[in-house]
Amino acid sequence: MTIGQCVEAEFDLFLAGLGYSRVCDDVGPSPSFKNADYVNKERRIIIELKSIDKEHFPHGGIIPAINAIIIQPIDINSNGTGQYEFTIDEGFEKSLRSKLKEANRQIRETKEYYGYTDEDMGFVILAQLGFESLDPLITFKVATELIERELKSKDQKFKSIDGVLVCSPRGALINPTSQTSNHAAVSGGKLMKADSNDVIREIGERWLTFYSLGGHRV
Repeated sequence: MTIGQCVEAEFDLFLAGLGYSRVCDDVGPSPSFKNADYVNKERRIIIELKSIDKEHFPHGGIIPAINAIIIQPIDINSNGTGQYEFTIDEGFEKSLRSKLKEANRQIRETKEYYGYTDEDMGFVILAQLGFESLDPLITFKVATELIERELKSKDQKFKSIDGVLVCSPRGALINPTSQTSNHAAVSGGKLMKADSNDVIREIGERWLTFYSLGGHRV
């Protein structure tokens, strides 16, 4: 199996422990709609898992949404000094927007399949794979900025996403660029739906326990 497939299998195990099952167990392998990955039928919650497994900053880059700069270390010493490389690259924000747009559709159509309403919650888990210099906190800030921006627009393209969890199952805990600690996971929900923030943060805290106990193989 690929790293992405291994991580997905590990999330199957993690979310099963929280009362979630695979949507495909109900709809089969080729449903007539774009389905999300997981459902908690007791709590009426839908979750879509997305892997971010391509390094979008091979030479560093800038994320316009939050003015974040990613600098790629080339040859550095243990104290963090040395040679770094930086170029401007807006591909990450574009790619993340595409993933959120797809996840929003999957959550919406899966809610319709189960007869859920907008009052029922849908979340996106973004699993970062292969990133060392990108702290999940930055990805979370970009994702929430994109979601909030769209919610203010006429179309409200990300209306079905009530919260985001960004985690790093295979990431480096020490950022090679800054020599500081990376966040293992960051989560948050919509301010206008109070319960969503509590639910996604609970999932994040439970994931940290799962992670610390070796739930993800290195």
